Amino acid sequence: MGTQGELSVLSLGFGIHQAWIYTAMFGTNSIFEAQAPTIFSNFAESPVSLVFLISIVVFGLSLLFAAITDQKFLRFYTAKRVLMGAAVLTALGTFAVFASSAPGAVGIVATVFAGVATGIGSALLLLFWGTAYSRYGAATIVMNTAVAIVIAVAIYSVALHVIPSPFSGILTACLPLLELPLLWHLTPVSYAVRHAIPIFNPLPVRKGPFSLRFALPVLLFGFALGALRSISTQVILPSSDLTTQLLALFAGGAATVLLLVTTFSIDKRSHWDFLFRPLIPFIAITLFFLPSLALENSMIAALVLLTGYMCFEALMWVFFGELSQEFRLSPIFVFGVGRGCLALGSLGGSLSVVDPTFLDSLTPFGEAGGAVLIMFAMVVAYALLPRVRDIKRIIIAGGRDYSAIETFNRQIEQVTWSARHSDDEAEAASAPLPGAFYGAAEHQPDAAVGATSAFSQAAVPGWRGGSIGATPPSSLATSPSEDKQQAEPVSDAERSRKSGRFRSQCEVIADRYLLSRRETEVMFLLAKGHNAAYIQDKLCISKSTAKTHISHIYRKLDIHNQQELLSMVDEARDEL
Repeated sequence: MGTQGELSVLSLGFGIHQAWIYTAMFGTNSIFEAQAPTIFSNFAESPVSLVFLISIVVFGLSLLFAAITDQKFLRFYTAKRVLMGAAVLTALGTFAVFASSAPGAVGIVATVFAGVATGIGSALLLLFWGTAYSRYGAATIVMNTAVAIVIAVAIYSVALHVIPSPFSGILTACLPLLELPLLWHLTPVSYAVRHAIPIFNPLPVRKGPFSLRFALPVLLFGFALGALRSISTQVILPSSDLTTQLLALFAGGAATVLLLVTTFSIDKRSHWDFLFRPLIPFIAITLFFLPSLALENSMIAALVLLTGYMCFEALMWVFFGELSQEFRLSPIFVFGVGRGCLALGSLGGSLSVVDPTFLDSLTPFGEAGGAVLIMFAMVVAYALLPRVRDIKRIIIAGGRDYSAIETFNRQIEQVTWSARHSDDEAEAASAPLPGAFYGAAEHQPDAAVGATSAFSQAAVPGWRGGSIGATPPSSLATSPSEDKQQAEPVSDAERSRKSGRFRSQCEVIADRYLLSRRETEVMFLLAKGHNAAYIQDKLCISKSTAKTHISHIYRKLDIHNQQELLSMVDEARDEL
C-alpha cells in the first residue's frame, strides 16, 4: 500500500476471469474433450471454434448495448443478483461446449447456447470488473492489472499441460463461479440505492463525438491485440514444454509488472496517455521476433513476444480504467464502448492469423509482413487516440442537473424506509418516531455517525450502511396537532437536506476542475473539516496516499489550504 498502489483481490479475481477467456475461447479443443464445430484451422493446428465466433460477437454487442443504456439501466448493471446470474450463465454456457460436437440439432443448439450464454454472461461480469477497478487510483489499477495477466496465463498453462481433459474443461466452466465471491466482495450493496457519489454521478459527455473519437483507435488496437493474443495462447503456450513455458511465464510476468509499475512511478502527471508513450514502442519492437517464432529453439522469441503481449493486454485494461477514473466518466459507458470495440477488433485480428501467409501477403516485406502490418495498426491507433485536452472538450460543462440528486435522495429515502419496515409494519407504526429513527442506526455497524448524517455518509463509497434515513419523508411532516416528539425528526430531515446541498456544492467544484473519483471523495471529507488522519482511516488508505491526494487537490484547484477550499465550496452555492 502507498503511493505505488495497493495489491488486492482485484488481481486474483480479474486474473481468474481473464483465465476463463483464454481457456474457454482460445483453448476450446485443447481444454475440452469434445471437438467443437470449427470454421478455419490455424498454423498451430488448433481450429477457431464457432463457439468463439458467436461468443465474441455477442460479447461485443452486449457491451455496446450497455454503453448506450448506461444510466437508464443502472440498477440492473449494478445489482448483485445480476452478478450472480451472470456468473451462473457463463458457467452453464461453458459446460454446453461439451455437447457442441454432438451430431444433429443437439450440437447446433449447444453451440448457439454456449456462444450466446458465454457472450452475455462474460460481458456483464466484465462491466462489474470495470466498475470495481474504476473505484481505485491509477497506481492500484496498474499494479493489479499487471499481476492479473500473469495469474491468467499461469492458470491457462496449468489447464493446458497439467490437468487432463475433461477435467480441464470442468475447471474452465467453474472459473466464473470461482471469481464470483471475489467480485461479490468488491461490489458494494446496490450502488443505485446508495447513490454512491461520485462513481455513478459521472460527468456528462457528448456520447456521440466521444464514441466516434474513441471507437476507431480502439478497433485498431483490438486488431493488433487479437493477433498477438492468438499467437500467444494458441502457438507459444501450447507448443512449449512445461519447463520452458514456466521460465517464459516468470520472466514475462516479472517484466510486465516491473515495466508497468515503473512507467507509472516515473511520470507524476498521472495522465493515462503517458503510459502509451513508452509501452507502444516496446510492444512494437517485440513484434520483430514474430518471424523467428517458426524456427527451432525459439525460446527467446517466444519469451519476448509473450512479454510484449502481456504488456499490451494489461495496457488496454489500464487504459479504460484510468480513463473512467481520471475524468470521472461512467465506467459502464467507458468499458462498454471500449471493450466492446476492442472485442470486435480482436475478432478480426484472431481470424487474420488463422492462415500464417495471409498477413504476409498484404505487404511487400515477405515473412515480416504480418509483424509490420500489426505494428502499423498500433501506430495509427496511437496517433488517433484522443488526448487529455480532447476529452476535456467533449465533457459537457455545467451539464449536470444537481437538483436531480436531491430528488433522487428523497425517493430512495422513501423506498429504504418502506423496505426496512415491511416485515413488521404494525410494530413500526406503533413505535415513537424518534425511537424508530435512531433505532435503525444501531443495526448499521458500518455507519460512522448514525442515521442523522446518512446523506453525507452515502457520499463516501467506502460506507456500506443501508440507511439513508429510517423515517419516510411523508411521516416527517408536522402539523399543529402532532406531538412534540416529531420535532426532532423534522430537524434531522432538514440537516439531511442541507448535507445533500453541501455535497452538491462539492460536486460543482469536482466537475469544474475534473477531479478523479478518489480525489472527490477526499475533497468531500476535507471540505467537511476532517484532517488527513481521519481521511486515511475513513477511506482505508495509507497516510502518504491521503496526503498525496490532498496535494493533488490543492494543485488542481490552485489553492493552498483547507480554508480556501471551504471558501470555494461555499461560493459554489451560487451555481446551484
